[in-house]
Amino acid sequence: MRRALSWLRRNLGWPSLLLISCVMAHYGYDLIASFYPPSSQLRAGKAWHSVLRAVPETMILYLAVWVLMPWRPIGLRLATGLVCAWGIIESWQIAACRLQYPMDQPPPDTQLYTGLCDAVTGWPIYMLTLTAVLMLATLSVRRRGNKNGNTDSGP
Repeated sequence: MRRALSWLRRNLGWPSLLLISCVMAHYGYDLIASFYPPSSQLRAGKAWHSVLRAVPETMILYLAVWVLMPWRPIGLRLATGLVCAWGIIESWQIAACRLQYPMDQPPPDTQLYTGLCDAVTGWPIYMLTLTAVLMLATLSVRRRGNKNGNTDSGP
């Protein structure tokens, strides 16, 4: 697999690979769903679409870091890399959680502020992610304020 991807990247380039992955994510799910019994093809197609969309998202985030970002300053590149890595993990987490349920049946309904991964693991992953993002944003804003000489901790 790695050899095939390397050959494709060398001979077609990143834009072509991105195009192929987007086409497969947007149209390949019908092809996969055609292998299911006719009564469940529509549901299987929707399920595979939610799984396959992680591929182009991953490639776009990967390209943002390794192709589009300049090497200097390294702090900006690392920060962007961490954000993109988080996005890649989220994309594959959603795909992996959807794969835990039969593809020819809809997944269970979830409540507000919960997701499929909450149902699979029994942990509040959705809220933990939101809390972590809000904490990081708050720390970033406070740090930026301290760099500008603003030491006021009040509103």
